[in-house]
Amino acid sequence: MDAGLEDLKALRDEVTRLTLEIIRLSGERVSLAKRIGEIKAQNNLPIEDPLVENELRVKVVDLSQKCGVDINFALKLLDLLLEESKRVQRDIIKSRFYKM
Repeated sequence: MDAGLEDLKALRDEVTRLTLEIIRLSGERVSLAKRIGEIKAQNNLPIEDPLVENELRVKVVDLSQKCGVDINFALKLLDLLLEESKRVQRDIIKSRFYKM
């Protein structure tokens, strides 16, 4: 096999590994969001916390700049993560409401 093709395969294998790691970490994040949702439900707290979200946005922009990642991409990814967390938390609150 040509050296360039070997490099291509190695790079694709690494991209696959990193993609799967992102999914694994997303699963951990969802588990934490569930725990947060339980606490919010127990304490009648709102799902959304704009201050917390904005603090995270600032950190994401800062890290994006340091790592050379397009800020728009990073913020889109953050929005996906936040929306999934909110969905999970809404489901928890709904399930607690319907159990009553």
